[in-house]
Amino acid sequence: MKKKKSADKFFLVKPKRTERVDFMLFMLVIILICFGLVMLFSASQNTSSKDIYATITRQAMLAVGGLVCMFVFSRIDYHVYKRFAFPIYVLIMILMFAVPLIGFASHGATRQISLGFFSFQPSELCKFAIVITFATLLSGKKHNNLRNFRTLLLYGGLLVVPLLACALQSHLSALILIAAVGFLMIVIGGLPWYWTTAAFAVGGAGIAAMTILEPYRMRRITALFDPWSDALDSGYQIIQSLYSVGSGGLMGLGFGQSRQKYGYLPEAQNDYIYAIVCEELGFLGGVFVIILFVLLVIRGIQLALAAKDAFGMYLAFGISVIIALQFMINVAVVLSVFPSTGMQLPFFSSGGTSLIIMMSGCGILMNISRYTTQNKI
Repeated sequence: MKKKKSADKFFLVKPKRTERVDFMLFMLVIILICFGLVMLFSASQNTSSKDIYATITRQAMLAVGGLVCMFVFSRIDYHVYKRFAFPIYVLIMILMFAVPLIGFASHGATRQISLGFFSFQPSELCKFAIVITFATLLSGKKHNNLRNFRTLLLYGGLLVVPLLACALQSHLSALILIAAVGFLMIVIGGLPWYWTTAAFAVGGAGIAAMTILEPYRMRRITALFDPWSDALDSGYQIIQSLYSVGSGGLMGLGFGQSRQKYGYLPEAQNDYIYAIVCEELGFLGGVFVIILFVLLVIRGIQLALAAKDAFGMYLAFGISVIIALQFMINVAVVLSVFPSTGMQLPFFSSGGTSLIIMMSGCGILMNISRYTTQNKI
């Protein structure tokens, strides 16, 4: 008889490959995509649109492309990413630093690179590059001792590089998300409490410094606590978002009946689409969306715990954290619990890069679900 692998001993049960992806994970993703397209169609119906079908047509085409990517990634053995982790990391970092040089400005910020027929944000790819790189290191034998100072310097260095690139792009939301994902992965990997505390302190000081150095960020912090102090500028989006959420009541005004999307709420089809959900579908509709995301994240964590090996576990956990943080930050911004950051709502907000890459990430999760230990999920 062949000896069991170390990963099998860790999970106590022999891993089994199945031909089917996890049905619950697949259905949650499909429901979110369909729900997102329906709400995007409503949110993009405003008086400034020359073609009321332009946004939804483009997003639907991207969703089809995303489904193809999701299927492809669900068929690729996830161990491939471990072999190419560092080339992926280097390539994405080159793209990140190339943005200020060859990127183009949109909404007052240069964060995208154009390929002529398609443009994308390297920061969206960067989140997954960090997850793959850290999952590779944490699952290895050489760099998994997080009590070793040199090992911590390695993780810190790998994380600082994309954070510096985000700072050069003035992309604070991506910086916060990438830092949080990397930090949570090494915490799960066994980071001692004293280094955890030190990382919190350094990270908090860095974000505070970036906020203080940029006056518009300070105005956003002030507007969070008192949006009426600058109701026509920094507090405008918060006020309109709260109007939108509050006017929905319990059951909502009805699908397509939002008033705030008609020139009052900026980025109604993008960063603030959750406000339109609450206005049209009410408290119950808003809670339903939250439940869908919570179930998706929980399923991702369950798959991480049932993964074939440590690499699969860290990879599934990292992808689940990306989804969870983006969803939580976006909803918190809409509800005026967190300063405005420009964070999109996964599967709902208009934007090709985010949708396709997020669906590709879900495809990786689905592939991990093909290799699970029995009796774990």
